[in-house]
Amino acid sequence: MKKYGIYLAYQPTVDLRTEGLGRHLIEFLKGAEERDDIRFVIVCPSWMQQSLVELFDASGVSHDCFEIMAPKRKPVLLRLHETYVAFRKKTKRKSRFAKFGEWLAGLETKMTGCIETKLVGIRSIILMIVLCIVLLSVVLIVLVFKALIRFVMAGYTLTNKLIIRFAHHSSIKNHLDRVNALATQPKHDLLVPRLYRLMEETEASLMRSLIESRKDISAWYCPTAFWPHFNEISAPRLMCVPDVVLTDFPAGFAPIGGQRVLGNFRQVEKAITGGQHFVTYSRYVKWQTLVERYHINQEAVAVVPHGANRLDDLIVVAGFPDNEAATDALCKTLLRSALRKAVNYNYAGNFGSGDVRYIFYASQFRPNKNVLSLLKAYEYLLKRRYVGHKLILTGNPNALPEIRQFIAEHNLENDVLCLHGLSAQELAACYRLADLAVNPSISEGGCPFTFTEALSVGTPVVMARIPVTEEIITDQELQQQMLFDPYDWKDIAARIEWGLNNLHALLEIQKPVYEQLSRRTWRSAVDEYIELLDRISTVNKQ
Repeated sequence: MKKYGIYLAYQPTVDLRTEGLGRHLIEFLKGAEERDDIRFVIVCPSWMQQSLVELFDASGVSHDCFEIMAPKRKPVLLRLHETYVAFRKKTKRKSRFAKFGEWLAGLETKMTGCIETKLVGIRSIILMIVLCIVLLSVVLIVLVFKALIRFVMAGYTLTNKLIIRFAHHSSIKNHLDRVNALATQPKHDLLVPRLYRLMEETEASLMRSLIESRKDISAWYCPTAFWPHFNEISAPRLMCVPDVVLTDFPAGFAPIGGQRVLGNFRQVEKAITGGQHFVTYSRYVKWQTLVERYHINQEAVAVVPHGANRLDDLIVVAGFPDNEAATDALCKTLLRSALRKAVNYNYAGNFGSGDVRYIFYASQFRPNKNVLSLLKAYEYLLKRRYVGHKLILTGNPNALPEIRQFIAEHNLENDVLCLHGLSAQELAACYRLADLAVNPSISEGGCPFTFTEALSVGTPVVMARIPVTEEIITDQELQQQMLFDPYDWKDIAARIEWGLNNLHALLEIQKPVYEQLSRRTWRSAVDEYIELLDRISTVNKQ
């Protein structure tokens, strides 16, 4: 059995469930399960190990096809930060004093009721006097404890008021705000990226020691170009460059990350210029990005397209008299679960039955995803063309201020539902129950997953006309029917409206293309990656 390495080094705050790379890894390893002659060894930072296991378990990836290596313990500073964040996330609990007061009040009620019941049935004067004394004693004790609790709570309230007044002093407030920002939104503070970078360098050194100790691994694969430390591995290396999106959208990324994003961009360029062998998902990225922009030798760059991303196995049920109805029933249950994750849940909760017609776009909110143009098109369709569908998105509107602002200014809070942090099953259900899936992204490394994901559960798609999509969707008639100009929101609106009015026809012309694309499985992609890894390991030996 041959062993190959996978190198991961994401920062502690990254949740792979929301990253395209997370889904790529899941499909990649599932494809590898079908081969009994290979095994992948994943090396990652200490803080990623548990989340990786949870990600793979939730997606049904067999442990037989991979193992994970990582430094044993997380850095102390990171553990302290995680402890503080976990503490802040806990639901506010009642103080012990308040709980004791409630228990005491309940005890008083029970004892008073018990004594009163006894009193009405007593026929002995002496016993009545004893019970009255007991009752008065209980009342006095309760009154003393209540007074004590009120005194303590008053002192606690006064102390809080003094702290708040003290904290509003300008210089102190600035420091407290900085501490709060560091704890709750660390990536927005320039100090944190510096600390993370230093932490990553230390962790990369430990990871490299683990890598050098494994002489049984033929070659190493890095699924993205974020980490220059990968180039320090002495064994044969294959780096994947999905895209370098910041080169196309510097103005779009600047407001949301500033120096932090610029630092990440420099890391990507450093990783590429120090790379050895490369792979990418599309011919466009190979020639336009790596060969022309970064002057990489074309012989050093291979193109391996994705396998088809299918979601039907997550939700399709069998063994019922009406399997379609049973599948829809399951999906409606999953949709109700997904709606609980809506940013505007107070309104989204109204659709508890799952009976809501909507357009669906599954993506994080980043400048290249073109969400603002989609919102402009949707607002026009809703208010000018009277399209009654909701728009369901899977990003967090707080990630890009202009998205949150647009939704608020155009009163779309009850029409645009943002569901963040969906499970794979919930995502599949959202695709299945949507009338139409849409993808307006301006730049991707390969043909967006949207096409095969949506068609795998029977939902038609309209998408942006971009080079990586035209590489895969080559039929001219289909391109005319389903692709739109992503830079023209009116064209986006027109194509969505046409799609909603011709759902069955669109689905029927997309099915043959989907059937063709679905023949390329992730097993096929994995085979090509293994061939590349074998080739570079052989070249290295020579």
